[in-house]
Amino acid sequence: SPPLKTVKSSWQPPLADIPPTIEERLDLFSIQVKTLFQKKKATPNILPFQRSLLTSLLHDHNLLFPDSDKGLGPCAVTYDQYIHDCLLHLNDTTTYLRLTKHDAHAHALQMTDTIQSWLFDNRKHLDKMDIKYIRHHMISNQINPYGQFYLTYKIHKGMKTDDGQPARMLRCQQSPHGLGKWVDQMLQPIASSQPSYFKDSFEFKQLITPLSLPIGARLFTCDAKSMYTNIPTEPAIACISAYLRSIHGKPFQHYHPQTLIDAIEIVFRNNVIQFGDTYWRQISGTGMGISPAPPWATIFYALHENNFLPPWSHHILFYKRFIDDVFGIWIPHPSPAQDTINWCSFKQTMQQWHGLQWDFTPLSTSCNFMDLTITITPSGHLSTTLY
Repeated sequence: SPPLKTVKSSWQPPLADIPPTIEERLDLFSIQVKTLFQKKKATPNILPFQRSLLTSLLHDHNLLFPDSDKGLGPCAVTYDQYIHDCLLHLNDTTTYLRLTKHDAHAHALQMTDTIQSWLFDNRKHLDKMDIKYIRHHMISNQINPYGQFYLTYKIHKGMKTDDGQPARMLRCQQSPHGLGKWVDQMLQPIASSQPSYFKDSFEFKQLITPLSLPIGARLFTCDAKSMYTNIPTEPAIACISAYLRSIHGKPFQHYHPQTLIDAIEIVFRNNVIQFGDTYWRQISGTGMGISPAPPWATIFYALHENNFLPPWSHHILFYKRFIDDVFGIWIPHPSPAQDTINWCSFKQTMQQWHGLQWDFTPLSTSCNFMDLTITITPSGHLSTTLY
């Protein structure tokens, strides 16, 4: 595989070696560019009451503006509500363990030693630039080695859940240490080779456009409940490690199995995050901000899909998954009663993988998936519009 990005050089050319004409030409270029951009008064594209509302939000110091899920932009949440929602997640003792500042610092030092040992032990299996990149980030992150915990809100599902709490999704901006980047680079080709994988909405649309559906076909979607935090760390490491050993060399030859497995154990067992002046260690699940989290989650559930989907080929005409979001096309049984039984059995089969739970939409002729609204046309094809 290609090495990681090179470390940015701090070299600057000696001023005495720069010809004066270079500065002159840059000045002339800057002057000419400035003439192309002149300030002018624009017509507002928002109504007066909208401008008034935005101004009031801007000056309300009790509000925070976290991002919303699915790239739907910022939303306004009171400071107290945001703190409450974050601590609601962090106080889940099955997922997080609170650390003192001293313990968090000691863990960070131990991580540095662990990564240094890994680099030394596996130097024969690593590219020199990868070693340099990992060491550079390890040193540069020593000032603040912790991931930063924050929330995004699922406003597309409504601001309240069934228990009356705001719908939210935890995220962690992990300090970008180089080892996680390296693991991500190793796992990406494997994740993208899975049958259910697709890259983005554009590729997904290309896949569904030529499909011709039989009469009675129905669409469904499902999404995993807090997939990252509900992936059990140790079973996931065991399953993926066995898979990496089994596929090495057929066809993947870009990694050394034990080197990659050791790196995975370091990254996924040592996620320490910071929220304000508090420190927490994730003891179960996957940190959402860790670089290899997306391919990790993709591969983990693909190991289940690759086993359970083939027996359902008479009902599943099409099935694709984007990490924790699934789109499928269901071919019904001629008997409605039997079809209901089969549909319930299929949903139950999807749930049978290390505790992951999936929420399904009803079978329908139209559904929303990613940023698309997908509809079955009278001719049996699929039409799409932006959601």
